[in-house]
Amino acid sequence: MISNTKEVQDRDFEISRSAEEKRELLYKDDICIGCGICEKTCPVDAIELGSIGAIVRTDADVPKIVCDKDKCVLCGMCSVVCPVDALEFKINDEDIKDMEEYPSLISSAEIDDETCIYCKACETACPRESITIARELPERSKLVTGEIEIDKETCIDCGICEEMCPADAITMEHKLPTSDDPSVSSDINVDKEKCVYCLICKKSCPVDAIKAVCRSCSYGEYDLNPEDSETTGTSFIDQETCVKCGWCQEICPVDAATVVKSFEGELNIDQEKCQACGACVDICPANVLSFPASSKPGNQPEKVMSDENYCIYCGACDNVCPVDAIEVKRTNVKHTPTKSKSWEKQMESLKS
Repeated sequence: MISNTKEVQDRDFEISRSAEEKRELLYKDDICIGCGICEKTCPVDAIELGSIGAIVRTDADVPKIVCDKDKCVLCGMCSVVCPVDALEFKINDEDIKDMEEYPSLISSAEIDDETCIYCKACETACPRESITIARELPERSKLVTGEIEIDKETCIDCGICEEMCPADAITMEHKLPTSDDPSVSSDINVDKEKCVYCLICKKSCPVDAIKAVCRSCSYGEYDLNPEDSETTGTSFIDQETCVKCGWCQEICPVDAATVVKSFEGELNIDQEKCQACGACVDICPANVLSFPASSKPGNQPEKVMSDENYCIYCGACDNVCPVDAIEVKRTNVKHTPTKSKSWEKQMESLKS
């Protein structure tokens, strides 16, 4: 006896059945990009793509896809072809993607910490905010050395050095008169952890109250340990939200990031049909589509432009375009081998 259960939490869903083996299909709407690949490959037409344009524009509280639990045969095909792992299929609590007998899309995004200089360029460029760079900066006191001293007897408490200091290393405190203590006094201090010994304070002091010298400038870099100047850290890619678009790989100045995409293909835009509505720009998970700066009166948008280097050929823009101005073709699909002809046929069907 097979019993069906379906639990809906927010816009996610879960379908499970138990007989000789337990099968579960879980869907995460916040990860889904609305590409519709699952709908096109479902062998029993159990999955239906929602009104993606309305969902993206209004953040409507409805899921991007809906699965008919009565039609679904829990084959796991939708999970295998999903390019962003929004669908997870398990057999006896084991993910189907970890089973050799089932194919899986080949894709990856990695950052080599041995090569990474932790500049954070990839973190800034990532359209999905999937990359986090945690870096430990070198101690400033080990990179620049010197001496500084303020003769408080000569100092006239003008505060010029405090205003001029580019490192905010100098602070001046003024004690104002009160009814209990009518005296006025000031105190000036230098934070040597912040000081870079640039000598600006010394040069700007009108009464020559500051004595300072930069030893690093005098002796060059020979008196510094090169290891003390290294920035260290760790990099992290959230594989759950990463879409393997390649922005990180393209922008990395030291080639520490590598990306392998599941799909190869073509992105074609019919500029005559395009109405510059912006729906494709809104839904694209990889910041491939954009509008150039408008030269028309009233800042009327120009036709949409694309940078295909970062396209993952998911087809979300194709789905959402209301005038069929966009066509996404997949010419190659990278996946692990399978001995099943039916599975091989379905994987090949991803090509368009």
